[in-house]
Amino acid sequence: MKVEANKRDEIGTNKVKHLRREGWIPGVIYGHGEKSRHIKLREENLVRLIHRLHSEATLITIKLDGKELRALIREVMRDPLTERILHVDFQHIHEDEEVTVHVIIEFKGESVGVEAGGILNLEHRYLTVRCLPKDMLRRIVVDISELEIGDSLHVGDIELPEGVKIVEDLSATIVNVLSPRKVVEVKPEGEELLVGEEVEEPELVSEGEAEAKEAEESKEKKEETEE
Repeated sequence: MKVEANKRDEIGTNKVKHLRREGWIPGVIYGHGEKSRHIKLREENLVRLIHRLHSEATLITIKLDGKELRALIREVMRDPLTERILHVDFQHIHEDEEVTVHVIIEFKGESVGVEAGGILNLEHRYLTVRCLPKDMLRRIVVDISELEIGDSLHVGDIELPEGVKIVEDLSATIVNVLSPRKVVEVKPEGEELLVGEEVEEPELVSEGEAEAKEAEESKEKKEETEE
């Protein structure tokens, strides 16, 4: 993938805002032992490039001042409201220097545990690896077809090509198959009703009827006491 960039002399908030109004996106290219270079890219070209990217681990060729630089996109800053790109950082990649990248995990197959009613639980969507640019992977394919209920795959179970090293905890879980959730029946407190047993409905009375009934009951109790 290629994208064209121009050298940027505009530095500072106000000048950068003017750049964006003119359809440019400011950016920077940095590299190990290099002085950072301020650049600008046409917004439509940058948006098209980012839409075509499959993962962070995709090398890009930047055409700048008649030269071609191999680079990775390291950060894309966006407006939190409009999602418009505000700034982009590139890392200049040298062929003899290892780089650390996040590689997407692609899960292959249908787990036998899932077919038996289990629940597939994905813990990792990507792996962090370190390698030379020539050994960089776009994706890591993980076959989950043999996973049964209760089984799991860990980072250390993944086999990668020679020259690609995982820089994560090898004991971390990537994916597992959980048992189906059990339905918990909550029983009401007190006596349970027998099948077919009717529940006596409470008698509904008005507020006035309730007061009259209460007065009558009080009078009866008084008379019983006097006797």
